[in-house]
Amino acid sequence: MLIPYKDTNPTKKFSIITLFLIILNVAAFYFQAAGNFNFNFTEELALIPAEIITGKNLDTSQLINPYVTVITYMFLHGGLLHLGFNMLFLWIFGNNIEDRMSAHGYIFFYLLTGAISGLAFSIAAPEATIPLVGASGAISGILGAYLFMFPFARIHAFLFIFRIKMPALVFIVLWFISQISGILSTAAQSSNIAWMAHIAGFIAGIALFKLFVKKA
Repeated sequence: MLIPYKDTNPTKKFSIITLFLIILNVAAFYFQAAGNFNFNFTEELALIPAEIITGKNLDTSQLINPYVTVITYMFLHGGLLHLGFNMLFLWIFGNNIEDRMSAHGYIFFYLLTGAISGLAFSIAAPEATIPLVGASGAISGILGAYLFMFPFARIHAFLFIFRIKMPALVFIVLWFISQISGILSTAAQSSNIAWMAHIAGFIAGIALFKLFVKKA
């Protein structure tokens, strides 16, 4: 498994929006873990495909309109590792995308690709009642944009105990192949990884990023 830890791709300014998104994700996970509410934080704010398709809440989530969860779900996570890996990817790849977009454009791009990934997952599994959580779909959108904006930036990654460098083009293509392999795997149906959401977010990022890049 390739785990990136930095890229050689300096930014012109400090990535305040990316940092803010990370803080929001960490804060949301804290409230998830704390659980000191009169309602189930995850069930209410996670995306549940059956609710999205029907437009109706399940008995376990009555407070939030289902369509609001296409945004809120991407700030929740299934555990510390899930959160940690997503925030690592967000910081490494998101800061350069933020650098080339306006603040409001970057935020909208992030939320839009995340929403598209959640909707695609719902269409692929319309009867599913297991909550979908995680920023992976939005971050996949960022990876799609990064692939075309910075294909030859150097990505530093761990491969087991070895440190290696490769162009972003190679790293992201390998990542995408792993997502395709995941969804085609016979174990995909029993996996808790939302492969379809990742793929949809990635394709959305490729298709939409030019709309948000600042004009030179």
